[in-house]
Amino acid sequence: MKKVIAIGQSVLDIIHLDGRPTASFTGGRIANMAASLGRCGIDVEYVSECATDSVGDMVVDFLNRNGVGTASVDRFTEGQSQVSLIFRTSDGAERYSEYVNYPSSRFDVLWPRIDEGDIVVFGSYFAIDDNPRRGLLELLNYAQQRKAIIVYLPGFQPQLCPRITRVMPAILENLELADIVIARQSDMEKIFGKSDSTQVYKDHILFYCPNFIFMDSNNRIDVHTPSGNISAALSAAENNRLGKDASFAAGIVYGLLKEDVLLSSVNSLSADAWKRIVDTATDFAADSITSGENVITPAFARSL
Repeated sequence: MKKVIAIGQSVLDIIHLDGRPTASFTGGRIANMAASLGRCGIDVEYVSECATDSVGDMVVDFLNRNGVGTASVDRFTEGQSQVSLIFRTSDGAERYSEYVNYPSSRFDVLWPRIDEGDIVVFGSYFAIDDNPRRGLLELLNYAQQRKAIIVYLPGFQPQLCPRITRVMPAILENLELADIVIARQSDMEKIFGKSDSTQVYKDHILFYCPNFIFMDSNNRIDVHTPSGNISAALSAAENNRLGKDASFAAGIVYGLLKEDVLLSSVNSLSADAWKRIVDTATDFAADSITSGENVITPAFARSL
């Protein structure tokens, strides 16, 4: 059976609305994506790191409760797990503050088994941070050798990386490793200073990766592939950005598994196949927008 290996940060998000804490939950687009796939009964392994503290326990418990394997989550003893404070105002503006104390030695993870046809998803700030990057690249190169499909989700908070030129070489290397890139308009504006999907694809993505999935700020989705371009849209009103983004990515991965896509066939997928994959992803995203949750609902997972 094909598996999904998700590589990302382990973080606890604490939401503040107009200066007052209102909720906390396991954050990170890739962690929530993994949880959605776990709810669907997909074999998912999460590769990450967190401390042996209460925050780390909450993250691991969240993943386990949603059917995600955590044997490849390194539980370090020297340091503290990441906590992200998100300050929202009533008009929707957000500010972020990150608190973490990592040990000097990073990404000492147990590598998961990777087989042909498996899907490896990586991204976020974790993918450009110098400290864990050497181990991450070794794992991604191993995934390439094993003929897995590699999906890259670029994106990070600008507070974490105010100088994009410093991490641009890592981003370009990530694009080259990827078989599929899933990006948001805000990601491309931060990284390349552009918001038009066609321009971004032709100028910055195509040279490295032939398959590009783009969601703009109005929930329009553009897919650029060797088989042609298709477009779609989310009809639900947006009220849950993190949940929408994480569930959309989960839907793309689920759609790839449903279509039985292999590395040898990913660049020759028909436009009809891509449309079915994107339709699945928009259904996943719409469920999270409707529910307000960061993962798909159990009822939606059962309906699949």
